[in-house]
Amino acid sequence: MSNYENDPDFLDMLAAWHENKNLSPARKKELLERLEQDSGLRLGLAREIEMAGLTRVAQTGEPRWLELEDKLGAEKETSPDFEFEVMKRLQPNTPGYGISSILTFPKLAGLGIAVALVFAFLHLLKNEPVEEEVAKLIRLEGIAKPVDKERVLHKGEEFAIEEGLVEMAFRETGVHLIGTGPLNMTLLGNDRIFLNEGEIKLVVPPQGIGFVVDTLDRKFVDLGTSFVVQASKEGSKVLVLEGEIAVGARNDKPTQLMSKGSTADFDRNGSVKLRARGPSGVPELSLPPMTLTENSLTGKIYGIKEGAFPATTEKEKIKKRAIVRNFVPLVRSGFSNQSRFKNFVQGRPLRFTGIAGTYDNFPMRTSLAPYSVESGWLAWYSGQVKAPKTGRYRFWGYADNNLLVAINQKPVFEGSRYDSHFQNELKVPRKNHPFLPCLNARAGFASGKWFEVGDEPVRIDLLFGESSMTMTSGLLLIEYQKDSYGKTYWGQPQWPLFLTEFPQEKQLAELDELRIHMEEKIKGSFSVSQDSIWQVASDS
Repeated sequence: MSNYENDPDFLDMLAAWHENKNLSPARKKELLERLEQDSGLRLGLAREIEMAGLTRVAQTGEPRWLELEDKLGAEKETSPDFEFEVMKRLQPNTPGYGISSILTFPKLAGLGIAVALVFAFLHLLKNEPVEEEVAKLIRLEGIAKPVDKERVLHKGEEFAIEEGLVEMAFRETGVHLIGTGPLNMTLLGNDRIFLNEGEIKLVVPPQGIGFVVDTLDRKFVDLGTSFVVQASKEGSKVLVLEGEIAVGARNDKPTQLMSKGSTADFDRNGSVKLRARGPSGVPELSLPPMTLTENSLTGKIYGIKEGAFPATTEKEKIKKRAIVRNFVPLVRSGFSNQSRFKNFVQGRPLRFTGIAGTYDNFPMRTSLAPYSVESGWLAWYSGQVKAPKTGRYRFWGYADNNLLVAINQKPVFEGSRYDSHFQNELKVPRKNHPFLPCLNARAGFASGKWFEVGDEPVRIDLLFGESSMTMTSGLLLIEYQKDSYGKTYWGQPQWPLFLTEFPQEKQLAELDELRIHMEEKIKGSFSVSQDSIWQVASDS
């Protein structure tokens, strides 16, 4: 089908549908004649009616979209009086007509002529006055079009900003929008915008349910939520922070539902890519100087000796040789049982510099050789540390594959991948936050339980590493209960990295690059704070 997104006739009908434009009688006649002759245009308008039906379903108050899928496709035969049936389905509040009357897209697509004509008569023949003002600027950082920071924005108005940040509120729907430059969008009305380029976050209150963000690739319909949309010449991306959205395609594919924590990329060819399961794409940080001092938290890196665990089957061999499984008895014993260490090889002593980014070459750079690469590696840091303040703390983070932290020999945080022996055998309390992406973690950030520390140093044991081969990534952050933290514009707190020494200048620069990469590419973040350093006790 031809692309009608830049067709002036299609845009006029779309604007009239949203009561955004009054048309002269001559123009209405011209558009109706075009409808009769252009089947592709009728199909495009039929898709718009489908999305209108989805919006009205959301506004009826049903708690879960998935529960409506069967109802949406219940009828299999066409009504003999189709126009009358469409009228009923477009008015769900009419007595006697419930949610089950909403049509699915395949049914509409097959009856595009009738739908489009009803569509035209319902909307093009309206002559109600247009309310021009739809949104008001709350904050503007940077040079934008319009320039006046106090002005309201009108229907059909284009808004563009090269760099900086804009915050606005839609008057009737109460929708709150934050965008970052470069940004170019058009306000189609109180309940719809077209995003040509840039990234926006929307928070939609109950009265704004049904708000639509159009891009060249998809249309995103809010079902009571908060979400982030990005549009560029390559395609569109969406991240659902809370609630659910309906995603409509620009082709014959049916509408899809996305819920909290979901993210996807849509390219111009119509393909969809969910959050990657593979490497995060984050560059590996350079290894800082590893000279140990009395103020350094130290550790060792371990691997399995080749031939340490003979086995009769390949499955048994893999099970026995997984290095993390061999550390489980150590954790259970309060970090005293080292009976299995005879099967390990060790690299040189490590200086703890935090956990952030990828570590694909970490074993080689820390002299762990020769060892069984298939069995992975694990770093164990241990010592006495003093908290920056007394009170309650908790860890946040994630690792592919293994990450565990213990305070005073008891695990307080486990942020490993789903298949880690730490997660499946130790059962450390944790909570996943899929709406807070973390490197390549589909489950998002994990958080641990709160623990309390006083003025005296505490023992910390920190285990981090890979289950098999070398592709490793991780992030470990720390939150103090009484502190408040800065947030990204989409709302993620920027908790500080857990560090025992403040980074040197070169490492600080690399960490800042990592943070920018996460915020722009992955929708995660962190901070580096001198006030959050846990000092190593001199007798550790």
